Amino acid sequence: MTSHTPITSQRVPRAYRGAILHALSQNELAYFADGLLVVDSEGLVVACGPWAELKDTLHGVAITQCEPHQLIVPGFVDTHVHLPQMAVAGCQAPSLLEWLDTHIFAEEARFADADYARTVSEWFLTELLANGTTLANVFLTSHPGASQIAFETAARLGNRVIMGQTLMDRQAPDSLLRPADQLLRETESLCRQWHGANGGRIQYAWVPRFALTSSEELMSGLGELRRQHPTVYLHTHLSEQLGEIAVVKAQFPWATDYTQVYERFGLLGSRTILAHGIHLCDDELVRLKGLDASLAHCPSSNFFLKSGRFRLMDVLRRQLRLGLGSDVGAGPELFLLTVMKDAQYMQSDTLVPLATLFYLATLGGAEALHQGHRLGNFESGKEADFVVLDLPATPVSLYKSPVQSPGDSEALLSRLVYQGHQHWISETYIRGQRVYQRAAIVQD
Repeated sequence: MTSHTPITSQRVPRAYRGAILHALSQNELAYFADGLLVVDSEGLVVACGPWAELKDTLHGVAITQCEPHQLIVPGFVDTHVHLPQMAVAGCQAPSLLEWLDTHIFAEEARFADADYARTVSEWFLTELLANGTTLANVFLTSHPGASQIAFETAARLGNRVIMGQTLMDRQAPDSLLRPADQLLRETESLCRQWHGANGGRIQYAWVPRFALTSSEELMSGLGELRRQHPTVYLHTHLSEQLGEIAVVKAQFPWATDYTQVYERFGLLGSRTILAHGIHLCDDELVRLKGLDASLAHCPSSNFFLKSGRFRLMDVLRRQLRLGLGSDVGAGPELFLLTVMKDAQYMQSDTLVPLATLFYLATLGGAEALHQGHRLGNFESGKEADFVVLDLPATPVSLYKSPVQSPGDSEALLSRLVYQGHQHWISETYIRGQRVYQRAAIVQD
């Protein structure tokens, strides 16, 4: 038996006993049918392992006992999602550019109204927690006032987010555009106020929407901001649809490919997160790997907009930083277990290992966002972001069977991926603090 340092109540306010599952790497999971997660007074993981090995190390520590049908997992990491598209999730259009023109730009223009911005920010950020998302990389609107409201709301609710004002100075409705120099001043002002705020839970990102809505002046200015603020993220879209790529090629005839547009202006590197990347060529993948850029795979959105099939296994073999994104509103929902399932279904000719899908939604996503050293699993010293799943809590009658649920880790993980439901989220914790608890369901 492994020897452990005694754990006392002076150092630890709470321990959680129950079934525990977390990823150690892309291909390795740790599962404890009867496990213990111990969290200290700072919200950091002290220990995680089998109850039988840890129980004798506890001295006066309060223990929360989970129910037999519950499971503790790390909080989910959403590497690409849009706050101002929440109300139009699931609105269909024939292509990406038509979808933007038909549904998205008009909805985002509504965020000029501070009351509307406040209502949707509260809704979206609360729903992230209700879906078990403990870290999200978020596009905001182009309005600095609405962006300020989103940050204030996240700080009040306790969300862990990377967010930034969306920047556009061409090829969109006038109500969403401003001159490049004004946008650069606005976004830097927000960055100075919010980057690292709320104990580090809030991080800032420069967010040019994509190349089509960004002038060379805007991208050049963002490249300079990246050099001045090296710890700030950059979040944008890349190679989502063939029609989009063709227009980029026409607008930037000097570029050999879409990636080179961002590369020329110094927008690619460590802490750059690029959503989609479906139609990247081999040379682009090699360059992105060399620059340490991250990709956000958004399979639900790719299905919805018929964008194409992401080269998931190829990207994993090349060891690029990679996470999953819900991409609400082209993605229809925020729940990352559904996104995991869609990632499997998107690979029509390959069976993606279940451990890999779970890794991408947790530790892999944290690593893609350069936070794997402090988030994503239950290694000692990491921040205790976790979710309590109540597996039978679903309206589908099939899962109310009196037959006992499968207990081994592979069967359990398969059930999570293929049957997971948002109603399974019982509680969500960020840095050891409960930020969401599902209301009790009263039945006659």
